[in-house]
Amino acid sequence: MGPIRHMEHTGIEQPGASKASVAPAGGVLPEVKPISSADRAAFDSALDLTRRLYADDRFWVQPLAREMRYRLDPARNPFLKYGKLQLFAAFSASGEIDGSIAAILNPIHERIHGEKAGFFGLFECADSQAAAAALVAGAEDFLREHGCTTLIGPVNLTTNDDTGLLIEGYGTPPSFMCNYCRPYYHALLEGCGFRKRIDLLAYETRPRLPFPAKYERVLERISANPRLRLQAFNRRRAAEHALLIRDVYNASFASLDEFVPMSQEEALSLSKGLLTFADPKLAWIAFYDERPAGCILGFPDLNEVLIHMNGRVGPLGMLRLLAARWSIRGMRVAALGVIPEYRSLGIETALISRIRDRVNSRPYHRAEFSTVLETNFRMRRVLESLGFQQTKRYRLYGKEIA
Repeated sequence: MGPIRHMEHTGIEQPGASKASVAPAGGVLPEVKPISSADRAAFDSALDLTRRLYADDRFWVQPLAREMRYRLDPARNPFLKYGKLQLFAAFSASGEIDGSIAAILNPIHERIHGEKAGFFGLFECADSQAAAAALVAGAEDFLREHGCTTLIGPVNLTTNDDTGLLIEGYGTPPSFMCNYCRPYYHALLEGCGFRKRIDLLAYETRPRLPFPAKYERVLERISANPRLRLQAFNRRRAAEHALLIRDVYNASFASLDEFVPMSQEEALSLSKGLLTFADPKLAWIAFYDERPAGCILGFPDLNEVLIHMNGRVGPLGMLRLLAARWSIRGMRVAALGVIPEYRSLGIETALISRIRDRVNSRPYHRAEFSTVLETNFRMRRVLESLGFQQTKRYRLYGKEIA
């Protein structure tokens, strides 16, 4: 599929050059066991693994323990109403957890793409090829038992969540709900037989970057069109607006590689959780002739606050998070979509202009659009012509396991 661009600048070792050991001292292979979020001790040990792995990394944002438990709880996570998940941990001879991985079944992917694929996610591992291989083998065995012939990842837990392994863009903080990992993870996965499936890109711009003249003309034309109406996200109508965004999102991205639609329950869960912290002026729905035609979904970069919480937030921490969101200086657009029949009207420009206005007035100091499939050339052209620069690259891997 071609080499990784600018690999020499990323700190990623070339395939085959990893310093990861093939087996631990003494030749004892790691033992892989399934663990459950209900097993508090094992689950907490898995969380402590990331604290050890990233202890010296100033950019690491420890996941909230309550969010991780929610993700893995079949009674609360809407995805697990129809999908399946099994978390595995690799234990060293001393009983310490050296890695974790989730094996994930998503029947909707098979229905849409006609591919008997399973997924892996929540991958964290010490710099040990033996531990990585044992974890991947555990996930493969579980997925083979369920009829899968292909393994894809990392995906946490669907392609509507944070997807792909960071392979370019180290040395800067991760944006909210974006993957971050140690550079050696790339070599570990390739050592397990994974190869590139597709890349996802992040673009960034700075405030007050002017629109090119042609986009200003498009903006003038579309803004004068009485058939277009832009509605900012309204917390009082959070459920209604979340479902509208979900409908536009699903219709806009249906033709893209790897896409799996978001369910109504997943959208409603989003409205109850993540959208609590939204800046309403960063999320917009476009109506054309009063029919939903497009949407843009942005968030303040909550990682600027979460990085100080060490994965723990109680009632006081939640109040602190709510209060601190107004001091956040970075933001991320997680989705920008226009339904195909409306794509010739300039609605993307109108939606992006709303984000530009908010970024300039807040003021935010940094704006990121992520992630964009490398094959989504139309969106890439729009962003690049508006002056956005590609800053990060995430890789989705795949391998045959039949």
